[in-house]
Amino acid sequence: MSPKEANRRYLRRFFPSMGVYVVLLLGSNRIQHWYQPTGAALFALAILPALPILAVIWALGMAVIEQPDEYIRLKLVKSMLIGTAILLAVTTVWSFLEDAGVVPPKPIHLAFPLWCAGMFLGQCFIWMQERAAGTGE
Repeated sequence: MSPKEANRRYLRRFFPSMGVYVVLLLGSNRIQHWYQPTGAALFALAILPALPILAVIWALGMAVIEQPDEYIRLKLVKSMLIGTAILLAVTTVWSFLEDAGVVPPKPIHLAFPLWCAGMFLGQCFIWMQERAAGTGE
């Protein structure tokens, strides 16, 4: 498999998952608002939007596993580590502020978007490093 094919596979997994996420999130919120379910129905509705996010996490893992180019795989893993470091730093600082009563409870459902944003910043950082070293594209 070529690096381009591995990237196409990732995108074929990512975009449908995000489309399903939007549909399930909007649908779940509407049904909860209109019918105000309780018990198992509420539990199922609450968890539905998380399932496509789990699919995206799986797609990211498969992108690393299936990437045949070691250098591209290294850059991907580095950006994931930077995303993880940013997520851990923000949640650690937020937790201490939360314990002191300075900030409201952390919105934990934003952990994955924060990780993705950190991964994006990591990719930008790696790109700038390559540009500065004259090794980038």
